[in-house]
Amino acid sequence: MRCRIMDQHNAPVLEALAAIERRTVHGFGAPGHHQGATVPRDLRRLLGRQVFAADVITPKGLDDRTESAHVLQRAHELAAEAWHADFCRFVTGGSTQSLHTALAAVTRAGDTILLAANVHKAERAHALAAGLNAVIVPVIVDAAWDLEHGVGQATLAAALDANPEAKAFVVVSPTYYGVTSDIAALAETCHARGIPLICDAAWGGAFAFCEDLPHDALTKGADIAVYSLHKTMGALTQGSALLARGELVDRQRLWMAYELYETTSPSVPILASLDAARRDHVLNGEALWRKTLARAADLRKRLEPIEGVRIFTEADLPPGTELDGSKVLIDISGLGVSGYAIDDWLNEHHRVSVGLSDARHLLAIVSVGTTAGNVRALARGLADCARRLQSGELSLPAIGDPPGIASLTTDMSLDPADAFFGAVEQVPLADAAGRIAAETIAPAPPGVPRLVPGQRITPEHVAWLTANRDLGAFMLDPIDPTERSVRVVAIRHAAATRN
Repeated sequence: MRCRIMDQHNAPVLEALAAIERRTVHGFGAPGHHQGATVPRDLRRLLGRQVFAADVITPKGLDDRTESAHVLQRAHELAAEAWHADFCRFVTGGSTQSLHTALAAVTRAGDTILLAANVHKAERAHALAAGLNAVIVPVIVDAAWDLEHGVGQATLAAALDANPEAKAFVVVSPTYYGVTSDIAALAETCHARGIPLICDAAWGGAFAFCEDLPHDALTKGADIAVYSLHKTMGALTQGSALLARGELVDRQRLWMAYELYETTSPSVPILASLDAARRDHVLNGEALWRKTLARAADLRKRLEPIEGVRIFTEADLPPGTELDGSKVLIDISGLGVSGYAIDDWLNEHHRVSVGLSDARHLLAIVSVGTTAGNVRALARGLADCARRLQSGELSLPAIGDPPGIASLTTDMSLDPADAFFGAVEQVPLADAAGRIAAETIAPAPPGVPRLVPGQRITPEHVAWLTANRDLGAFMLDPIDPTERSVRVVAIRHAAATRN
């Protein structure tokens, strides 16, 4: 652990914001509501006036015209030290923006980037927009649980051998389900070839602050890590942190990439929440997360006796990986109905909302804000649902035998930009096998694309998408909101492009 040389009790953004609210300014600039001087009555009643008092801009607001107090700069330096990094920027456009920034810092149009097969749509979107050659690296698939995990070292080494021109590798660790990759091994493999490892650690921001959580990606050798502080650490939605460590990434270029993507009017309430979350975790992270993990353990204990469900544990992990115990993954396929249906039923009848549902899973994300009452409500609700299903009192659509995630391939048949910008047509999903996708389709959550522009649509894609649609999946992106047709490359355009 690096020695701290800054006072982590400080919170520069919070302190500057408090000073502004004590001594308001007669402003003649943005934002136009002037710290809540004019707010629609119903909106003020709902949100309160304080949120508008905090909604100022950074220069001539949080700081002076030339930002001479270095409020944001000091907050970034404190955060870099907190995560044992050399560089930090707070990001108000979510980890999607952080990932776009990271990729822009290490690649240019035409470059090859290696992406784990289960990356978020953010990485695939940047590759498309920036003209990158995105090579997909297979992930470990657990057929017994129908889950995608991380990337094995040998698989990454093979991908790098096949693509020696690659500029970086992006891995998701932890996954949405709380399973890490062996970051140290992956970093060693990347560094041996002189390229950086970028870790989409959106769900792992708190790892650096509690010894009972998995190892933090930066301390295990990642060169860039992206954390969504809003997901588990208590920051406001869209609050993300972009961090870098070591000399393999040009930090000046990373800074410039950040300036390319960050708005010139970042949300100060989001920035303040990031500053506060950092301080709270440095000072109280161990206690916060030990309490949180105890809540998660209590939830597992309450769920295990329910007939028809099983809980993912460390015994189910691939070798070399760790489990974030705050993620409670529940396989409900033994109840004979889909996770989508149970999710909806729990919401309607018990006012319980889980973090994710799919054909055969529910995922409960226990976070710093989760209460003992929340835990009891979920356990009580799921037990009630299981009892009603087994007694015949409750009837939900049967799950059947939906295709597993292992059946899906990621083969590309056309340059993504050619597919996205070229001539297209809309065809019934049932008739789409063999065609080339011209849109992104990513069930959300977790937002992992199952089709992207340029990808060959297989019969297995059609079967998987159809089955999950019929079971109740929410597809984030389709042009057709009914999910019964798909945008594909026009046959004449595909033939002309190949020729």
